[in-house]
Parts: sequence; structure tokens; C-alpha cells
Amino acid sequence: MVGMIFTAGYIAPQKVRIEDLNLGMIDKEVSVEGVVQVVKRSKNGETYFLDLNDGSGRLTIVIFQSTSLDMEKNNINIMGLNQRRVNVVGNVAEYRGALELILKDSKSLKILA
Repeated sequence: MVGMIFTAGYIAPQKVRIEDLNLGMIDKEVSVEGVVQVVKRSKNGETYFLDLNDGSGRLTIVIFQSTSLDMEKNNINIMGLNQRRVNVVGNVAEYRGALELILKDSKSLKILA
């Protein structure tokens, strides 16, 4: 029972394949693993977009300015993520009819290879 109390505040995000993402998952926290194929910056340079491919599909990972600044403080070069295998945790969102993942925070991106 004590273990349940300590772990009750943390629920691991559901690990999903990109092809399994759907509109019913909007605002849910999920974990996705894949290879970053393209890294882009917004016109104002404050937001990054990673094109992630896990073999089942492609998904845009959005990194807003507050998170990108924190990543840079921790010596993570976002532009250097191109062609790297990563695991990301974030919230599913919809933008212009397409699903995307909003990176939760700077600790929610792990470089695997």
C-alpha cells in the first residue's frame, strides 16, 4: 500500500507507434521513439519542428521557445538532432488537421543513438 502511495503521483506515458496515434489521444501524454529526419525553425527562430519517423509513420515534434532555451542551457544542440534516434514524451495535439506532439519539457527528449 505504501508503494502505491509513492507511485500514485507518477504514471508513465503510454508508448505508441506513430501510426497508432488518433484524435482520441489529443491532450494525452505519450512516448514516441524514432529517427529525426528533418529539423526546422520557425520564421522568428523561437520554435523548432522535428520530423520524426518510427517506421510506421511520420510525426512533427514541436519544441517551443521556453523548452528549446532550457535544452540549449543543458548543451543539447537541437539542430544537431538531425538523423539521430530519439525518444520523446509530449502531449498529442492537432494543428491544421494533422496530429503533432508538443514536447513536454527539456528532459522529455532522450538521444538514443
